[in-house]
Amino acid sequence: MSRTLPRRALTAALAALGLLCAGAPHLAAAAPPSGKAAGVPAGKSAGTPSGKAARGGGAPIRKAAHTAGAPRSAAAAPAEAPLDLALPVERVTLKNGLRVVLSPDASSPTVAVAVTYDAGSRDEPSGRSGVARLVMDTMARGSRSLPAGAPQRLVAERGGELHAEADVDRTAYTAVLPANELALALWIEADRMRAPAPSAEGFEAQRRGALERRGAVLGAAHGQGAIRLRELVFQGYWPHEHPALGEADDLAGAELSWVRDFHAAHHGPNRAVLAIAGGFDAGAAMALVHEYFDGIPAVSAAPFKDAPFPEQTSQRTGVVRDSAARAPSILYGWAVPPPEHPDHHALAVAASLLGRGESSRLPALLVGNKAVARSVRVAIDGHRGPDLFSIDVRLAEDARVGDVEKLIEGEIRALATAGPSQAELTRARRLLQSAFVAGLADASARARALGEHELVFGDAAHLNGELARYFAVTREDVQRVAREHLGPTRRTIVETYPPGVPGAASPPRASAGAPRAGGGARAAAPEQDADVAAPGKGAEKAAPGKGAPSKGTGKAASGKGADKAAPGKAASGKGADKAAPGKAASGKGADKAAPGKAASGKGADKAAPGERPAKAHGAASRPAPDPAPTKPAKPTKK
Repeated sequence: MSRTLPRRALTAALAALGLLCAGAPHLAAAAPPSGKAAGVPAGKSAGTPSGKAARGGGAPIRKAAHTAGAPRSAAAAPAEAPLDLALPVERVTLKNGLRVVLSPDASSPTVAVAVTYDAGSRDEPSGRSGVARLVMDTMARGSRSLPAGAPQRLVAERGGELHAEADVDRTAYTAVLPANELALALWIEADRMRAPAPSAEGFEAQRRGALERRGAVLGAAHGQGAIRLRELVFQGYWPHEHPALGEADDLAGAELSWVRDFHAAHHGPNRAVLAIAGGFDAGAAMALVHEYFDGIPAVSAAPFKDAPFPEQTSQRTGVVRDSAARAPSILYGWAVPPPEHPDHHALAVAASLLGRGESSRLPALLVGNKAVARSVRVAIDGHRGPDLFSIDVRLAEDARVGDVEKLIEGEIRALATAGPSQAELTRARRLLQSAFVAGLADASARARALGEHELVFGDAAHLNGELARYFAVTREDVQRVAREHLGPTRRTIVETYPPGVPGAASPPRASAGAPRAGGGARAAAPEQDADVAAPGKGAEKAAPGKGAPSKGTGKAASGKGADKAAPGKAASGKGADKAAPGKAASGKGADKAAPGKAASGKGADKAAPGERPAKAHGAASRPAPDPAPTKPAKPTKK
């Protein structure tokens, strides 16, 4: 029997609240549109737009190669064939460069709009670290036509939610609303694309909030180690090495003009992808897209220019003394190829073999058999440019760090020399598939994933081939990538010790004001390094108007009593929670995990505030869904 991607059931609570009824006609002025303006009655089936529907110019919408169709027959399907993933994908490019991706689903009572900008902390110039997050906070709070906090209130009144997230190499805004409110979501996104309208007082509040988040990251248990790992892995590579949450000195001296300059350079339509998924009529949706976005001019910023990545030739180590930690922890990190590289999927499978679920190699050995760890997380991030493969182990209180490291390194060697068994490989593929499909269940997750695939791979339909690429990974592929990319000379280890716990002696602490070299990168540090970590790197997520901690590299432990897993890291173990949406995008509702990340263990700690959310295969598999709103969302507060 053939299998196809399951669709989420209709949300009865929305209908009960009367949120699917048509509203008053919308206005084409600065007033927000109402439900009927969307031209999408809740029960109307999704149509296919034509060149005529896409009025105002632009290329005609092209059907993707993968569209909803008849499933494969059971006789033709191989024994280990993946599920058929056939999301409808239609694409069009406006004259101003905005790429539009449509994925209609007539069964969905909600519609999601995701605008993903090709801008993140890697685009920050030296001396202005943290500005990408400041821009995200500013845009999320309000726009030219809506004062601070108004977008959240307006969307909540219609039964929807807004999310915003800033990452190393992208910034995304997502609106989820009842299906007849598409016009409102598009109007809000177009208004803030034109220009944010920050006041001096509002900016000052955002700047203070950024400093507070930085302090919270450095003060949280195991947060310093997670941050330091990224710093050492990407040593000498400015785009990923410098802290996305901002250096203290940069944030203290931040100016309102920085926000305006960064927005003007990186947040135009030609630097963005607009993805719409859920219950909508494609023709009516394109008419609204042209109405709201055609008049926004393109920006002239040059595309991101990558810097050379210094090759690591010997192990790097760091030691952190953390007064907030209750027991030691060990972080391993390797710089690995980016999502576009052929080895990336095999590395994601290796991460699953090592750390997804209680029966995977490291949790079974460290948590179950030896009882020397409380939790294990293995993850691969999915950044463009050099990526990060990491292992995060939170130790039991009486465990010896050196003994645990020998066990971890022994399992990596075994994977590189003998490879996985066929049973292990089958299990890893199935777990990746389960998490991947669950992560695409909601319209908001599909919109984000489609937008990210369009941005990173140049074609949103690339998402439909992800499961096949995971299932194509062989035992020999896993063995090879473990040998070539996870070797001892390429690894970085950061050990975190609570006060009073014996451990490796810390080298003298480096000066916080160490000179920078190479156009902003820190001066090269020695291979053996590190006392207390400097501020972190990685993605930051926040609900509009809410300052969430920055994400560095450490992956949150999960297991019994565990917190929400970072996106793309499939939490497992007793009591493991579902992963936070997409890339830990803030807002209501936790998401299911996406593939490529694994966490397992008992009595795990909370997520380290410095951890960076990851995804299974690059932008591909960050699709951890947000639940469809079941009641009007409350506006978020700073």
